[in-house]
Amino acid sequence: MNRLFSKMVDKFHRIDQLIRMKATGQPNELARKLSVSPSTVYEYMDVMKNVLAAPVRYCKVRRSYVYDKNGKLHLGFKNEQWTAKQ
Repeated sequence: MNRLFSKMVDKFHRIDQLIRMKATGQPNELARKLSVSPSTVYEYMDVMKNVLAAPVRYCKVRRSYVYDKNGKLHLGFKNEQWTAKQ
């Protein structure tokens, strides 16, 4: 697997974990937690919203990114077993 892609997937998993824990903090704090720049955090959030369709937003009250719906980010292929109706 491409190392850059693998690192990005790891970052998205970490962001998802922090969002579900309501522990991202402000963008600068999240950038420090991920060892990236604040501008990279904004790019990741843009990808999460517009490419991965995650219902994520920044909450000024909590000072953290949050999901508007309960759920979890999944990256990758998920095999679904289909049952045939008779």
